[in-house]
Amino acid sequence: MKIIKYILPLFLFAAACEDLDFPDPNSPSTASATVQSLVTGAEAGMRASLSNYLIGVSSVGREAYHFEPADPRYTGELIHGPLDPGGFVVYSSWNSRYRVIKNSRFLLEKTADKGVEGFAKTVEAYQLLLALNMQNNNGVKIAPYNGLDSDPATKDNSFKEIAKLLDEAASALDAAGSAFTFKLSSGFSGFDTPSTFKQFNRALRGRVAVYMGEYDVALTALEQSFMDPAGSMYKGVYHVFGSGQGDNANGMYENPNASFVRTMAHMSFKTDAEAGDPRYKFKVVERADTTTYDGLKSNLAVTVWSGAYDPIAIIRNEELVLLKAEANIGKGGNGLTEINVVRAAYGLDAATTGGIDQLLHEKRYSLFMEGHRWVDMRRYSKTATLPNDRSDRGDQVFDSFPLPEAETKGK
Repeated sequence: MKIIKYILPLFLFAAACEDLDFPDPNSPSTASATVQSLVTGAEAGMRASLSNYLIGVSSVGREAYHFEPADPRYTGELIHGPLDPGGFVVYSSWNSRYRVIKNSRFLLEKTADKGVEGFAKTVEAYQLLLALNMQNNNGVKIAPYNGLDSDPATKDNSFKEIAKLLDEAASALDAAGSAFTFKLSSGFSGFDTPSTFKQFNRALRGRVAVYMGEYDVALTALEQSFMDPAGSMYKGVYHVFGSGQGDNANGMYENPNASFVRTMAHMSFKTDAEAGDPRYKFKVVERADTTTYDGLKSNLAVTVWSGAYDPIAIIRNEELVLLKAEANIGKGGNGLTEINVVRAAYGLDAATTGGIDQLLHEKRYSLFMEGHRWVDMRRYSKTATLPNDRSDRGDQVFDSFPLPEAETKGK
């Protein structure tokens, strides 16, 4: 099983440096930018502040703690609060997401090419979804984007805009012919034509529909995606990294054997694990020493990524199978068929009891540190059950990040 885990990431990395080595990959100017440089800029931009996003949502969701002696905000602001609307913890991810959205909008102005439209609207929707994951009830700013003159849409209308963008993108991809007029990185290997990119689009649409509670829509979208219960759980679309000029390393990777590891899994990941579950062994290593910092402790170093240039999943087959389980549960079923597909992939005995609690357990161990735990627990009003190791200090589990101060009128 461990071999299977790393085959796809290593394959993706093999071509990552070359595939992202395009001219001006970071925020090209609109006047001189080509479609290719804007597409490449969008891919590069999607990686910006990604580690801040994942550290933020995993800390708030108590998947992990980030012990950073140089910056107490990771174990102060994120765990105790208050979340500072003017600080980088709140602003950095928001800013990066909207820079990519701006890039995507430039693409739509640049050409009427249907493939470009399908790509740009899918990327815009994905970036809005990440922003909404953090903002939750505060909503996000949607088109038309008028800076401080725009107020955030409601959470419901934000989801509707994301769904609309994905559906418009799918229609454009249907009319885009057999090939794109631009090149994508190896993170989109197998999803780099209009028809296969649409499978990625439909995968995102399935996730969004589940989040919206539209379970029939979700099941339809998932059937149109790359979901394959018999296939590799790691098949999917990834952010890729490299050591080339202008490229970046995976900011989430740390050597688990280093003298000090900053991102450590919450100890409940061990205590709540099912005996013999290989997902636990794949994703953390138990260090001989326990790190104690700011009243928090763990000896579980994260090993989701095995090297500095390993890819980070955007969406993959394992999530899609579990989203189908969730949609079926939402329709009154128990989700056991899909849950047991995933369990069988890891050599685990079949579960006998389905339902939301079992589903959340499977998602926790299947998708650890991929940005889902806090969102999932919040959607089912279960954040109060997440660990609170410093309750005596008034720590809390937040439901939302505040709107950045820079996006608020009069600030």
